Amino acid sequence: MAHMACHDVYNPHIIGLTGSFGSGCTYIGQNVIRDKHNYEFLSLSDSVLKPLFQKETGRDPSQAERKELQAFGDKIRHDNGPEFFAEQIIGVIRTKIEKIGERSRWVVDSIRNPAEVRALRRFSRNFFLFGVYADKARRWERVKAKYKDNQHDFDQDDQNDTGEDNQDFGQHVGDCFYEADVVVTNDVDIDTIGNDDFKGLQGQIGQYVELVQRPLSRQQPICLEESLMAAAYALSQRSSCRKRKVGAVICDAMGNIISSGYNEVPANERPCTKEYMTCYRDKLVDDFMQALGQMVPEVQQKPMDVKGLFRRQFKILDYCRALHAEENAIVNLARNGRSVPLEECVLYTTTYPCRMCANKIASVGIKQVVYLEPYPDQRAKVILKKADVQDRFFRGVTFKAYSRLYGEEK
Repeated sequence: MAHMACHDVYNPHIIGLTGSFGSGCTYIGQNVIRDKHNYEFLSLSDSVLKPLFQKETGRDPSQAERKELQAFGDKIRHDNGPEFFAEQIIGVIRTKIEKIGERSRWVVDSIRNPAEVRALRRFSRNFFLFGVYADKARRWERVKAKYKDNQHDFDQDDQNDTGEDNQDFGQHVGDCFYEADVVVTNDVDIDTIGNDDFKGLQGQIGQYVELVQRPLSRQQPICLEESLMAAAYALSQRSSCRKRKVGAVICDAMGNIISSGYNEVPANERPCTKEYMTCYRDKLVDDFMQALGQMVPEVQQKPMDVKGLFRRQFKILDYCRALHAEENAIVNLARNGRSVPLEECVLYTTTYPCRMCANKIASVGIKQVVYLEPYPDQRAKVILKKADVQDRFFRGVTFKAYSRLYGEEK
């Protein structure tokens, strides 16, 4: 075996990939990171899930519908722990390192549960998660042939991917995305490897691959958008919300922060954790389920299905007691008496504005929103579009890796 430092053995360099199906994670992992940067490619789906599916069912996984593979993956995580697929890949990496010794760079595709991210982070401090984003309309165009133009089935599979109503062992791509160290966009359909579109994608990915290979080595000034999104994230941590902490900042034309906010109940209210000992929205759902179960006992046979339907039907987020981060940032402008031309301002938010926040953004005249959210609210997108508000997906180093990758070594 070739000699290899302990640092490489116990902390191999790993890039993980997460993203909604149709975003192009596998394409990027194989054609850019593997082929252009000399990484070895592994996939939680192709290397672990699909072989298990074939072994247990005796069927060819390529002939199975996506929802069937999703359900099978959920069952495996339920029975063996949500980190199971990642642990299997870690075992493969350990074995290969022992055999070939020299290989220290890996790209791991198909990460779909936060427990998988945590397992890989525990395994190596040189693990970096890349989130790959593509707009839903673009993703549908890429996969509609596989769905035989049945968009309803696509929408259902996509909803399941988000993890919004799933158990802990289910798919939670939305939550994985918030664990990403770097996020990139892949909205161009590439016909030929090596053409201009491919070279553009390769260049975008390449700069971040080089950065995670050599943290703290960047000499140029940090991108303004990365700094502002990091500031929004830092503010989000002041929130008492148990569901999701969201931060937002509003900056002027020069990039100076003129207002900020995070999701929180009004100043004269007690946080949900103190008032109800749980999330108020969860309390509403639980109270409803209890009352419905008493009136219609049959619903107790499928409580999760009924609860999921209730959440989707009534958009339970609308019942949140807190002012949202974007709301608070706008309110704070008025509270502090700031007078600035809002049409020149940009709002940065660690999620995508909901319908109510979109109405407020449109009303005050802000014309640009930069967001970090793999599943933007489609109703809110319509509101912003009608008001000529440009929404732009954030890309670059996220708040998760800001201090790991930027700065100077002393």
